[in-house]
Amino acid sequence: MASANSSQSQPLSLNLEALSYINSLVEAFQAFDSDNNGLINTAELQGLLSSLGHERSEQDAKDMIAHASSTQNGQLSIEEFLETMNAGELGLDWIGDLFEAAVPVLGPAAGPGGMVNSEELATVLSMVGSASLEDCMEIISCLDGDGDGAVSVEEIKRMASLL
Repeated sequence: MASANSSQSQPLSLNLEALSYINSLVEAFQAFDSDNNGLINTAELQGLLSSLGHERSEQDAKDMIAHASSTQNGQLSIEEFLETMNAGELGLDWIGDLFEAAVPVLGPAAGPGGMVNSEELATVLSMVGSASLEDCMEIISCLDGDGDGAVSVEEIKRMASLL
């Protein structure tokens, strides 16, 4: 991975669109992971892909899993699913690096319940890299599933590991 201070290859607005796309894939994965074990099976993958507008037969879903699963256990992890959806090609390594560098500082800066708002995120990101308050407002908006204006440090940590 590149350093958190490396230059961006795309305008931040395009990166935030990609971040939003990846977040929507993660949320869809979590919604279809019916037993919450961090893995999806063939039926769950079919439902997930269908929800994204990609109808696939049971055999197609089995083939996708067979091709992408590193353990060949008939299931996909979130990382394998994102790889299958070509998420790694979106050029978000630098955001992942920035989030990774911010997580140790965000923990103590987080509010009640380990939640971080855009102001807190901007303060921390200014220490480990660079992002304006406006950027951080957009980042929080991309990751904020419930619309309360905050995300958990755990969500940021998870996204850092996936980017």
